[in-house]
Amino acid sequence: MKKGAIALSVGLLLGMLANQAEAADTVTGKVFWDRNENGIQETWERGIPKVCVSNGREVTQTDRKGIYQLPAYDDMVVFVIKPSGWMTPVDENNLPQFSYIHKPAGSPDEIQRFRGIEPTGLLPNMVNFPLYRVGKEFSFKAIITGDTQVYNDREINFLRDSLVKEVQGTKASFCISMGDNVGDDLSLYPRYLDVMSQMGIPVYYVPGNHDLDFDAPSDEDSFDTLKSYMGASYYSFNYGDVHFVILDSVEYPSESSSSYNGKISDAEMEWLANDLAYVPKDKLIVLNMHIPIVSDLDRGNEQHQVDNREALYALLDGRKVVSLGGHTHTLSHFKAGDELDGWGQQTPFDQIIVGAACGSWWSGDLDDTGVPVSYMRDGVPRGHMVFSFNGNNYEDIYKAGAKAYDKQIHLAFLTDDFQSWYDSRAAGENVTITDLENRNIVSSAQLSNVKLVANVWGANKEDNVVFIFDKNTVVTAEYSEDVMDPYALPLEMYVLRGVPGFALFDKNWDDGTFMGTQYGPGEAVDLGEWLHTTAGRSTHLFQCNVPADLEAGAHSVEVVTRNTHGKVFRETLVFEVE
Repeated sequence: MKKGAIALSVGLLLGMLANQAEAADTVTGKVFWDRNENGIQETWERGIPKVCVSNGREVTQTDRKGIYQLPAYDDMVVFVIKPSGWMTPVDENNLPQFSYIHKPAGSPDEIQRFRGIEPTGLLPNMVNFPLYRVGKEFSFKAIITGDTQVYNDREINFLRDSLVKEVQGTKASFCISMGDNVGDDLSLYPRYLDVMSQMGIPVYYVPGNHDLDFDAPSDEDSFDTLKSYMGASYYSFNYGDVHFVILDSVEYPSESSSSYNGKISDAEMEWLANDLAYVPKDKLIVLNMHIPIVSDLDRGNEQHQVDNREALYALLDGRKVVSLGGHTHTLSHFKAGDELDGWGQQTPFDQIIVGAACGSWWSGDLDDTGVPVSYMRDGVPRGHMVFSFNGNNYEDIYKAGAKAYDKQIHLAFLTDDFQSWYDSRAAGENVTITDLENRNIVSSAQLSNVKLVANVWGANKEDNVVFIFDKNTVVTAEYSEDVMDPYALPLEMYVLRGVPGFALFDKNWDDGTFMGTQYGPGEAVDLGEWLHTTAGRSTHLFQCNVPADLEAGAHSVEVVTRNTHGKVFRETLVFEVE
């Protein structure tokens, strides 16, 4: 037998247990104002009208007494859609308690590796949802974190000492974790959720392809274990003038791929259409999904983008939307009207790929906090995003791990010496970062061939970026997809201290060997070219030619950028000409 499935808290279950003699064709319940926040409806606690409730397909609103009724299915998750100004209870792991799983027979027999869902039996007489008031939410902050992707206990240590520690004490209202929460070993969930709870705010989870039950026989069952811990795999909730939609964009098994594929199921699309029918047109809609609608570095492979994105675009036509995605371990900002090869059309609304808390899978040497440096595939350090909402508008900023909020850029020279070092390393020669001597000394004879490259982490290609040499010579930066990042590359090309996360490629599913209990360093490894920020592998690199008339001696250069939201960021580099 599998160990129990997630349900509502004990208080929520009261009133559900009567009259279960035969299967019901409807699910009924009440949404009530839980004034004393004990999860139980007292006689003096009234129902709340006009609150949306769903069974994963249809959406309805409660009547004036807080009562709802929906069609019942043998495999469904019933959930309340949190209205603005109200909050659902959270459990000991700061998981919002907004859903009830109904799966009478439990998970199919094929799901054996992890716990799946235990048989829930017949529907209760009433499935009730308590809410409590939280006041106005016109302005608020949210933490958005891409792939935490912990493969073992040691990587949970890294997560605890980076993301969780940095978010603690912030004034954010909640966090959204954008999928690939763990790395295939779903037995890590109890400790993972316990550690994530220490952020001290409610956490909403998105399902990712590394959260799958890989032995599931159908897509409908593929997130059963995740549901058993976290509830619904797709749902929505409201804060202020913002409607947040959590989507399952992972199809598994897939007819179009040997493993998973990026797609939103027909049932989910039906639910989303019904959900949006209750959302006023002036609200901002924030989509949250693991596999993004469109990709940056992986746009040549449809597996890593949403197949039915045109239907999604049509459904959202006329809405104010921003779409957030994870999966790619990159940070990219695309504006409405942007298009890259492989998309097939322009994006009709802004889309952001939010980076990854684990960076490039917790790889690289350890920083002074004991966490891997782990620069991502586009040259951005591991980190998370902070969104500030004001009405139906938002601003976003990327918070790099263990760095200040105003640190948004890194700078480096692309010289003949660096190119020679890179070529030697790429050819397998035994050269390391220590062989990159005098990185900020440029020969006067080479000035005409030297480029200065700025990786502006949160930039869109249309953002304004300038270089100011010696405080008086202004050079406008050129956006480039054909340049490498000489700052990030040395940190990506040679892992000075091996991290066991990369042993994931050696896991043995057949004999039940998992990474969950392994500790200790692995061997130093070369992470492979697919992780290097070379030409064509970043959407936010800007370059300029260094002025050829610089005299011998010390100089400085400042890069200044103004982002979409009008925020100005600066970074300075001191160098010498010899």
